[in-house]
Amino acid sequence: MNTIVVPCDLSTETDSALSVAVDIARTSGATIQLVHSVVYPLPVPAYAEAATIAVNRTLEECQAIEQAARTTLERLAANETYKGITIVPVLLTNGEGLVHNITEQSADLIVMTSEGATGLEEWLVGSNAEAIVRHAKCPVLIVKEPIAHFQPETIVCGIDIDDRLKVAQHYPFQMGKQGLHQFLYVTTPLDNHVPEGVHDWVSEFARSQNIADFDFAVRQARNIPDGIINYAEEVNADLIVLFTHGYTGLRHLLSGSVAEDVLNHSKKPVLVMRI
Repeated sequence: MNTIVVPCDLSTETDSALSVAVDIARTSGATIQLVHSVVYPLPVPAYAEAATIAVNRTLEECQAIEQAARTTLERLAANETYKGITIVPVLLTNGEGLVHNITEQSADLIVMTSEGATGLEEWLVGSNAEAIVRHAKCPVLIVKEPIAHFQPETIVCGIDIDDRLKVAQHYPFQMGKQGLHQFLYVTTPLDNHVPEGVHDWVSEFARSQNIADFDFAVRQARNIPDGIINYAEEVNADLIVLFTHGYTGLRHLLSGSVAEDVLNHSKKPVLVMRI
């Protein structure tokens, strides 16, 4: 892995994602790009003669916004805690917006914080993390709370019965000392798969990934996201791993909505792998 991108909104929450990215970079040797996309104010003159004054004022405001953002990025990157890791501040001023700018970066992993989205906000716009997961071309790790040292060992991998999962997976960091070996299938009232058939498929999936020993759980739940989140809490997971086709969306776990619901409502870190 060469490049980890950390989106930065200049808030203190960015430190949570940056700290995790640094932990990963220490073992992988990756460079971190700390990226902020500037949002500019729009001039709204009350009358035509005020247009020139408004534009001039806006230009000054834009320059001040850029300088403040640059200063904050440099301060975050210079944190003594991150000594020995290459952190490159990247200030994007093209006006393309956060989601477009982040997902168009050349990255092997995106690490970002998210407070999720609830109620009306979720119904209307969701969250930036949600949109980035839909469009990203690389794995996305969403961090919800500060983590003293990111080294996940208890990792729950939610799966669906879909042969497209049987391709070789290249994870962006070490999946615990034993590798990825704890799998979960959530059955809902409308699911017509029988447990024996699910277990046989998981055995085939494990062989396709060269996994000799694994733990497999089947849980019943009202819906798949709730089942994943509740099981992760039950086993005190350090990380949830999900697979998605991103924006295209497919049924079940491969549909964007499941991954998005989990990352919005889980307190655990979530790694979303695109397949």
